[in-house]
Amino acid sequence: MLHQFLGLDTNENLFMPEEGYSSLSDLYQTVRFMEHIAQSGGVDGEVRIVQDEAGNTICMAVNNPGTGEYPSFWAVFTNVVARSGIKSEAAGLFDTLASCLLQSAGDVTSNNASAQELELALREYYSIALLERQLCDGCVRPAETYEMVYLDIRVQRLDELFRKLGDTFDASGRVLEICCGNGMATLSLEKRGIFPLTTDYDRCQVCQGLEHGVLKPERTIVMDATRLTYFFSYGSFDVVIGFMLGTIYHFNKDVWAAMMAESLKVVKPGGTLLFTVNRREEMDILKDVLDGLGAVGEVIDNTDKNGIYDQWVYLGRKNL
Repeated sequence: MLHQFLGLDTNENLFMPEEGYSSLSDLYQTVRFMEHIAQSGGVDGEVRIVQDEAGNTICMAVNNPGTGEYPSFWAVFTNVVARSGIKSEAAGLFDTLASCLLQSAGDVTSNNASAQELELALREYYSIALLERQLCDGCVRPAETYEMVYLDIRVQRLDELFRKLGDTFDASGRVLEICCGNGMATLSLEKRGIFPLTTDYDRCQVCQGLEHGVLKPERTIVMDATRLTYFFSYGSFDVVIGFMLGTIYHFNKDVWAAMMAESLKVVKPGGTLLFTVNRREEMDILKDVLDGLGAVGEVIDNTDKNGIYDQWVYLGRKNL
């Protein structure tokens, strides 16, 4: 997708300096690279840019010719994520540096895309980079078959839960799934025609989900759920979901409180909240946190004899 928006052939090499999608919020490496180009005399090669509907440059690719040691590649810089949610100071610095570099560039090709389209392309890029082990030094995680990883009993548990909830669970609109892991719960959502944006901090779990095609590259982000508002605007989701959150204790309550606070900020007023945990003690803590944040919801006993998956459920809404 990124090749497409830049008007490049898919066999051309792309390089983005940030180590992951979540780093696109701060742009430490991006700014450093762009400053180096500016200080070294500017751009003397071909440049491709992507502009949004308002004519803002939201992505820039600078061609680096091949040498005897390295093949040619395009260095890609963008501030589209840094402009989302809580706007990063780096977003403005990118604008200044991009303007400076374009003034020195003689061969510039411009293309158009919306910020949302470019974000899809960036998520896909970093998902593919993760799959190709470009983001993990010395990965030693052994390959596991689909049958070893994905358990039918887990999917069945969620199918039963959705049937139990019936029309009380409204998942229409834009859905965010936090703590998605390898996407085992996402399978049940997609069976119901719900296709969430999936996020998790554990890149190994996310990689596993991508490897098996359960998580979709353009809809998946490795990120910290305590920083949702750095990437998404207030009220930008209709539903926020998290299955088998945990493990939640009193000593790590603050971390989960931060996740819930961020979830409440990015879900729209009246939007749906659905979270599940293993133990009643965990749900008591979670319900206390959500009550304190102003959410309105109920605890549902979903226990079974196995006592493993999605035993306790919180279904609620963000107060209007």
